[in-house]
Amino acid sequence: MDKGRISALQMGLMLYPTVLATGLITLPSISAQYAKNDLWLPPLLATLVGLLTIYLATRLHELYPKQTVIQYSGQILGKIPGKIVGVVYFCFLAQITGVITREYADFVSGNFLFTTPILLIISTILLLAGIAVRGGVEMLARNAVIFTPIFILPFFILLLLIPDLDVKNIFPVLEHGVIPSIKGAAMPQAWFSECMLMSFFLPSLVDPQKGRKAAVLALIAIVASMIYINLFLLFLLGPDTGVKMYPVLVAFRYISVANLESLLLAMWVVGNYIKIGVFYYATSISFGQMMNLSDYRPAVFPIGLLIVVFSLWDLPNFPRLGLFLRTVVPFEIPTVLLLIPLLLLVGALIRKRKSSVQGESSR
Repeated sequence: MDKGRISALQMGLMLYPTVLATGLITLPSISAQYAKNDLWLPPLLATLVGLLTIYLATRLHELYPKQTVIQYSGQILGKIPGKIVGVVYFCFLAQITGVITREYADFVSGNFLFTTPILLIISTILLLAGIAVRGGVEMLARNAVIFTPIFILPFFILLLLIPDLDVKNIFPVLEHGVIPSIKGAAMPQAWFSECMLMSFFLPSLVDPQKGRKAAVLALIAIVASMIYINLFLLFLLGPDTGVKMYPVLVAFRYISVANLESLLLAMWVVGNYIKIGVFYYATSISFGQMMNLSDYRPAVFPIGLLIVVFSLWDLPNFPRLGLFLRTVVPFEIPTVLLLIPLLLLVGALIRKRKSSVQGESSR
């Protein structure tokens, strides 16, 4: 459906903001409510989920090269069950893309564009992402190459806060054991499950044998960035990190050199543009392959209208969105992006074993 070709490096550059764009803003506060002064530990614990997700995506691609999860689910489960999996993925991706867009819009409208209608903020970012999605995987990859360095830049600005940091806030380590940190890892593990979206880009790689390495390197960079941010917030805010709605924004407001909130907004915009574009692309490809279309592009903007509906439907305000993120997302995302691929891999290995046994018996 998309004849574009990208490199494994470009795929890794897309995965980095896909996980971190919303994670850096929302995850520290939620994890800190459980992990307290062990805020650095939840990203490390969640890394196991990320590694498992990458293994599932690349292993399934090795068994069914040039196919996405929508396509090989039909070969593994059969035509009708495979269609059901396709419908589940399309509905899930459309809904989650709407939630991500709403996260972006709530942050922008609540902290910067106070009088701008939230529908306008949602529509503009989806229009830009939709244009990129219609341009194909190569346009998305080139955007990631350009914008990911801009997304990373504000991390270095935080180094200006070093004189204000108190390293003692990390002690005592594991005062209440590891269970609070495990609870704090519930949200990061859901975000790390999003690495499964690489399934929609692996068929487009010019060097598919490097796909797993690129994804693992991207995951290492993601974990390192999350630990870096969490430690900065812990050293700066201490136990107050968990009560701040956007602790990263609070940290930037501590810097008195200049009005650096605009840099955080720029990071938020370009990072979410890539993240929304990746999810939007996966949603469009899912719909096209589910409906056996020859081209997904005519459906891109109608799908965008559906995403707008999901961004507003049952999410009337920020408290409702926060409740959804804390109670639903830690279970919903891993179920679709981790559990279903795991079951598909088990089914694929069983089918492969049966076919090899039948082949030996026929000899």
